Amino acid sequence: MSRNHLLRILAILAVGIAALQLTAIAFSLYWTLWWYDILLHFLGGIFIGLLVLWLRFFSGYLGAAPILSKGEVLRFVLLATLLIGIGWEVFEQLLGNTWSVEGYWLDTSIDVILDFLGGVVGFIFF
Repeated sequence: MSRNHLLRILAILAVGIAALQLTAIAFSLYWTLWWYDILLHFLGGIFIGLLVLWLRFFSGYLGAAPILSKGEVLRFVLLATLLIGIGWEVFEQLLGNTWSVEGYWLDTSIDVILDFLGGVVGFIFF
């Protein structure tokens, strides 16, 4: 995959996620559609997975990328996605954004799992 192709995909994902988020806020979709949060976390995981791959292998910000096996790249993507997903959940907790009906820990676990699965899909797509 070329650098510019991946950037286009990242831009489309970012705009799509932003549009879905704005729609959710405008129409209270997080409270009326139980699956909406699942969709956004999954798409966010794909975005983060592809973004860290772009940053590592195409951006040039981190120096020349070493030759890595597919397993090493997968571990890199999953670790980065997991850390960012957990960081997001900590951010939500600090803001007091924890209104889950089923309980904070269950909702947080599902969110992190979906971020992780999105990272797997991002890796596969890459």
